[in-house]
Amino acid sequence: MCDTLYQKNDHFTIFGKNSDRSANEPNLVIYNRAKDNKSKTLKCTYIEIPEVEHSYANILVKPSWIWGAEMGINEYNLVIGNEAVFTKKKNKKPSLIGMDFLRLALERAKSVIEAVTVITTLLEEYGQGGNCGYDKQFFYDNSYLIADPNEALILETAGKEYKIKHLITSGNISNRLSITEDRFKQKNSDFLFTTFSKSKNRERSGKKLLEQELNCEGMIKILQNHNVSKDKLYTKGSVGSICMHQSLLGDHTTGSMVVDIKEKMPTVWITGSSTPCLSIYKPVYFNNIVAPLFLEEEKSLAYWLKYEYLLRAIYSGYVDEETYLMKRNHIQNELFVREANLRKQNATPEKFYQLSQEAAKQEEILLHEYEDIIEKVRTGQLPLKGLWQKKTKALIAKHEK
Repeated sequence: MCDTLYQKNDHFTIFGKNSDRSANEPNLVIYNRAKDNKSKTLKCTYIEIPEVEHSYANILVKPSWIWGAEMGINEYNLVIGNEAVFTKKKNKKPSLIGMDFLRLALERAKSVIEAVTVITTLLEEYGQGGNCGYDKQFFYDNSYLIADPNEALILETAGKEYKIKHLITSGNISNRLSITEDRFKQKNSDFLFTTFSKSKNRERSGKKLLEQELNCEGMIKILQNHNVSKDKLYTKGSVGSICMHQSLLGDHTTGSMVVDIKEKMPTVWITGSSTPCLSIYKPVYFNNIVAPLFLEEEKSLAYWLKYEYLLRAIYSGYVDEETYLMKRNHIQNELFVREANLRKQNATPEKFYQLSQEAAKQEEILLHEYEDIIEKVRTGQLPLKGLWQKKTKALIAKHEK
């Protein structure tokens, strides 16, 4: 369950996405350098396909166990977000999955049109299918919002079929088919799963929020949006909210990303942690490996887990939320102001890299303040509220050996 949004205005070309997955599914932020490939085959999540001669550099936000990614950007400012869609054609036989298609497009395409060609060519040859669930069996087809500095479109699929909708100034996708050309939506939608995903609420909410002119800060606020009262967020969840909180049947936002691809050297704002409404969006850049951006998946996993233990302490009231948010907001607002000033000054890449390093240091200082409580959650010393007790026990059992 996810939401991807896009807006192009006179000043910015903004892409934003939340990754809504199982609450215990670590969401990693990985930098892959451009490379010439020696191998003739490439192992994706389930199957091998022919490799290409060269792969473009990319930043991926991805589930820890999946080869592909939920969202990402490459060195040509091509950005893609992937959504599960529930159709009558979903295939359980392992093949390429939506997240594989996304990564393959970022590795092999320089533009929106090239990305569509990569995805649809592979789709026609291999189809799509296989389990996409972390701690349950979960099968679905996929839609994509694909953008570069010049254009954007929505690509929706059902089995090997697909339709394209070009975007002019804005657009968003949730977990439902939306293209009605040739009755594509009507013929292929699985009504039951689509309804229970509450994607209609999130799609409408996103569309309404896109009516205002946005910058990156504004897009981040959309991704932190809830449609339920605050007192229910940590107990009953919010599957109908763009910032999704775990409920008995729903998923949880495990990572978030926003970028203005109009800039030649874009600032990629990434949480590297779950729960956008409580996390800090840090500025990261190509060729500058600073947290939450990592080369090694093990380091990204450790980073995600540390913040996750703090967040679960907040859900259960062991950390005063108001005090924490005051500190978080101070850091976040300062980062927005400093990044905007660097843009106005036409600052050198080194100045932006320095901002990224200082953001990581500020977050590290904040986490250090809660080191004791993080350790107590990590070692299972604190009883947590509601479903978070069982969830966290399973998380600890898997990762803290």
